[in-house]
Order: sequence, then C-alpha cells, then structure tokens
Amino acid sequence: MADTVRVRMYNVGFGDCFVLEFPREDQPPFRVLVDCGAHRAGYPRRGWTPEDAVCAIISDLTAETALARLDVVVATHRHQDHVSGFASPRWQDVEVEQVWMPWTENPHDPEATAIRERQSRLALGLQLAFNGPQFGARWTEAGPAEALQALAANSLANEAAMRTLHSGFRGRPPRRFLAARDTYAPEECPGLTVHVLGPSKDRDVIRDMDPPSGQSYLRYLAAATAATEPVGSQRRPFARHFTIAPADYEGGHAGPVASDDIKRIARTVMRDDDLAAAVSLDKAINGTSLMLMFEFGNAFLLFPGDAQWGTWNAALRDDISRELIARTTFYKVGHHGSHNATPVAFLADVLPANVRMWAAAASVHPVQAWPEIPRQPLLAELRKRAERVVLSDHTGPGPAGTQVRPEIGIDFEVPC
Repeated sequence: MADTVRVRMYNVGFGDCFVLEFPREDQPPFRVLVDCGAHRAGYPRRGWTPEDAVCAIISDLTAETALARLDVVVATHRHQDHVSGFASPRWQDVEVEQVWMPWTENPHDPEATAIRERQSRLALGLQLAFNGPQFGARWTEAGPAEALQALAANSLANEAAMRTLHSGFRGRPPRRFLAARDTYAPEECPGLTVHVLGPSKDRDVIRDMDPPSGQSYLRYLAAATAATEPVGSQRRPFARHFTIAPADYEGGHAGPVASDDIKRIARTVMRDDDLAAAVSLDKAINGTSLMLMFEFGNAFLLFPGDAQWGTWNAALRDDISRELIARTTFYKVGHHGSHNATPVAFLADVLPANVRMWAAAASVHPVQAWPEIPRQPLLAELRKRAERVVLSDHTGPGPAGTQVRPEIGIDFEVPC
C-alpha cells in the first residue's frame, strides 16, 4: 500500500475543488471530491468556466479506467464558489457512491428548511437591489459596488448545482446530511475515519446561520422610490423617532452641519447597511459549512470549508474535536485565506509549538474587490507553522512533495 494520501487542488480561481485519494490494497484509491465551484468574480483566466474544472476532474478519473467514479462527493455549503461546477450535465455520467452535505441541506428537517428559505429570500432581495438603478445611482464607486454585487450573487440558491447534489449522479447515491460529532469509517477504505466537526446543532451556533430578518431594508429597494427623490422620502434605515428633519435641525441648532452634509451622512448610513446585509448573509451561509477531519494513518487532513468563528469556536471548545484539530498535518485554508476564518487560537494555542504541519493549501485567486484575500499576515503566520504553504495559482516548480500541473492545479503527496 502507498504511504501517502494524494490531495489534488484544482486551480478554479476564487473557489474550492479538491480530490482526495486514499490508498487501498489491490484496488483503485478511495476517492473523495470536496466541493467543485468557482466565484465568477475570480475565475483563474480569461475564457475559463467551472465546466473546465469538471472536465479536468473527469479526465483524471478516467485516466486508468473508462468509468468516471467517485466514492464520496462532499458539498461543504451552497455558496457559488463551492458548488457552481455541479451545475454541469456531465455529472450525470459520473458514478458516485455517496453524497455528503451539511445537515442544513436536509429537505426533511423543518429547521434546516426554514434556515435555507430565509437565506434564499435575503439573497434574492439583495441581488435585485444591487442590480437595480437605485443602487448604481446611490453608490457609484466601482470597487464597493462590485464587492456587494459579488457577495449577493455568491449567496444565491444555485438551483441547478444543488439539484445535482440532491438527485443527480449515476448510481442514485444515498445522501447523508452531517452534523458535528458524526463519525464515518467506510468499510470500503480500511483505516479511514472521517470526523465531522461542524456545523453544530447547538442553538447558539445555529443563530449564526440565520440572517437577521430586519437588518437591511435594501431587499425592498427594487420597489422603492428613485434615488433622485429627496432622501427623506426613501425607506429609512432607522425608526423615525431616532431622526431629525434637516429643517428642524437647522432651525433649532447652531451646529456646523449643513443640509448637504446631512444628506451625505444619510447616504453613507445606507451604504453601511448594504454592506451589513450582504456580509450578514455571507456569514450565515458560511455558518452552515461542513468542517471535516480525514484521519488516515498519521495523516490528519482538516477541511473546514468556509467555516467562520461560530463553527470554529464550537469545535475548539469540544475536547475531542480540539484534540483532533491539534493533530492536523494538512490544512485546507478556510475561506480562501480571508480574515474571518482560521482563528488565531488554532495557530497560536492549539497546534503544538514544536511540530509543524506538513502543508497548508489555499484555493484562491486575486479579486480586485477583495484585496485583503488572501490575507498576507495569515499567510505569514501559516508559513511559521507549516513546512509548505501553497496557493492554487502557484506557478513554477512546486515545493518538495508537490507537483504543479500547469493550468490544472497542484498535487500533494501527504505522508500517512
């Protein structure tokens, strides 16, 4: 039996797509696909689409046999940059044994259904608002507008992709809806144990998955009055008793704030509410993300999807999960190396100070609207704690134990 686990990180730009291959005696490796998606704001090169990633995966799967086959397909959460590739009709010819999704995707769970519906309504409302003329008239700076539109688009229902995950693939695979503390040891792959560290069903953690219903009035902007009308005639972000009309202010006070400044401040408040709503929704969906630890021999491969603080905190507070996380040898960097994943406690307090991870891999591509991703201080800290830190768009020779496949991605041979 081989003494390594192969991890293939496909270069999908701003997205996630990984195939894990666990060796087996006298059999093809046990193959697990974790996500297949890319954000349209960050494709790796001109002319590329998620269909190219699907073709690359199928080509790899059929390199030795005629049948494209996966033992497990994992969709960590429904964000576009993790599932958009599953919209391809090519998946109907791929044989799959099992499909894993977070418990929040269970169509028979009333609480999960309520969370999904609330997230979807807000995503659709935000997209209508951000694509409407009112939005462009009120906020013309290209960078922030692009960022908000991208956030809203990433959170849409992705119906075609989710339909494949729920009812597609060859072989009619059963679906598993996983929650924290679930454990799976497939008989078909001796030595492999998969530990589910999130999402939790704890009420405090679930609250992070539910975007506040009243946080943004922008979902109603498609039907709101035009931006050319006076600010006071538009839907207000605060209750009326918290506001003062410009005429009352100027007549009753001798302050230095002019009416033009008051209107500018009002517009700024609206912008902040735009951002708050989009970020709240993005965080809520990330809160549903599967957080998995694959244990195989001495290899501990941590795949947290886009899990943010709620899921990480719950895992780090659980003694069993914390002990597993401390043994991480391969880390799929959470949320593309953004500021709201990979908590300081994981790197500073949980990982042993005298042991370095074998590798950390970040699937990312520069996006003008998000110049802080990947976050350079995080990459610098990861380089202190891992023997090799590799980005999916890496070019040139790869570090020892890796192989760069031009325009396809990077292979890791993780010791086990």
